[in-house]
Amino acid sequence: GEALHVLTDTKDGLRAFQQPVRALGDDRPIKGAALKDGANIGQFGTIFFPTPGYQSAAWARLRAGRTSCSLVGITHTVSTRRIMEGLHNLIAEPVEPWDAIICTSRAVQSVVATQMEAERRYYTDRFDAAQVPMPQLPVIPLGIRTEDFAPRDGARERVRAELGAPENAIVVMTMGRLSIIEKGNPVPLLLALEEVARATDRPIHLWMTGWTKREKEEALHHEAIEALCKGVTARIVDGRDPDLRRDVWAAADIFTLPVDSIQETFGLAPVEAMAAGLPVVMPNWDGFRDTVADGQSGILVPTRMMPPGTGRALAERFADGRDSYLQYLALVQAQVAIDVPAYAAALTRLATNDALRARMGKAARRRAAEVYDWQAVIPRYLDLADDLAARRRTAQPARLKNPTELDPFTLYRRYPSHTVGPTDIVSLNGTPDATTIDLHDRLSGRQLYGRHPVPAALLGQAVEQLGSGPKSVEALAQRMSIPVNRALVIVMMLSKTDIVRFADTALPKGTAL
Repeated sequence: GEALHVLTDTKDGLRAFQQPVRALGDDRPIKGAALKDGANIGQFGTIFFPTPGYQSAAWARLRAGRTSCSLVGITHTVSTRRIMEGLHNLIAEPVEPWDAIICTSRAVQSVVATQMEAERRYYTDRFDAAQVPMPQLPVIPLGIRTEDFAPRDGARERVRAELGAPENAIVVMTMGRLSIIEKGNPVPLLLALEEVARATDRPIHLWMTGWTKREKEEALHHEAIEALCKGVTARIVDGRDPDLRRDVWAAADIFTLPVDSIQETFGLAPVEAMAAGLPVVMPNWDGFRDTVADGQSGILVPTRMMPPGTGRALAERFADGRDSYLQYLALVQAQVAIDVPAYAAALTRLATNDALRARMGKAARRRAAEVYDWQAVIPRYLDLADDLAARRRTAQPARLKNPTELDPFTLYRRYPSHTVGPTDIVSLNGTPDATTIDLHDRLSGRQLYGRHPVPAALLGQAVEQLGSGPKSVEALAQRMSIPVNRALVIVMMLSKTDIVRFADTALPKGTAL
């Protein structure tokens, strides 16, 4: 496009967005708006959010009309309490069928669809609702820049020398956060590699490339290596080193990741490995079932889980807060298993067949470029935007109002003894000057909080017009060439500190003070 269009939460966010864009060398005009600045979001067509929800945009859209634009979010993990509750609350918002939540895999689409169906049943059962509008749930994967992972000249030899792997060794690598509960239990991999070492006469090396914020987690990885992987040269490699992280792919022969956590939904690491030309061995689990073409770009290993309906107690404990998120993940993960013999067989098959590794690695690189490069992914976003626009064009333009956005003077109409109107007569009390007006304005706190219903200069203009005598509010508006409602606001502000008085505010004769 000729310009970049961005919606931010605040104006500060808009300014912050401009800095990295300019640093990237993009000099296109930036046309932005802020949600908390009352932006008309209908001008954007389709708005992408980097979360499943849309912040407050669904409500803001009502001002421009239900069909004015489409809102598109994207899933990451779907297992946290915050995300679960976010999906629950989302359905209570004015979400429409021309909105969408991008699901990064078919597996995670099934999770979101199941959650949405539960929400639909809740609303129909609770309120006897005839319809519960739902967003679309398209499957579009995450993307990478595949050329960033192409092996660089000399990288294989250099990294192998640094990490002590001879050329005849088979190097199996992982990449990612070293979190047993949030990512993957290393035990199945270590047990499988021990069988691989016994099945081949070539040295087997394992590079667990990653990082952790929890020292106890890393200690468990070291302990597991020492206890279970005696026939393998295994080490933990610091994945925070940018040079090593860029070139470690080129030095490896096989990529794997023993993921068995429900927190995962997609997993970019295997896609990055494929872009580097590595065959991948992954659990047949969540998004990996999409990313890995079994038997072509890699091998999928069977996984097993408890049957539906047997985890109700876990759900209740998590919902009640009796189990923290990590405890919930641990309880679920304990009832998920990667088939260790099949894992060992897959790794052995690749470790003992150079031609197969080369063939799968070539297919993996081709698949990464054709399916997961941004040049392949972004057109799918644009196609989604076209589809949602078509849905908006055929929608019925019913008018909805935000029930939490009520006019305060309607909501609190029973509070005062009187309300003002255009025909009310007002007059000056004395001869107030600009200093008095400013003093009263400041003492009323409006300057302290930076909020004025009308520009302060209009107060002085109104006093000047009323200097010639009492007038109705609508007559004052005509003299000032402003809307009547604005004139009502002005006289209310001035009457607050008795600069002007309404004609009917005098006490009846004989009233005791």
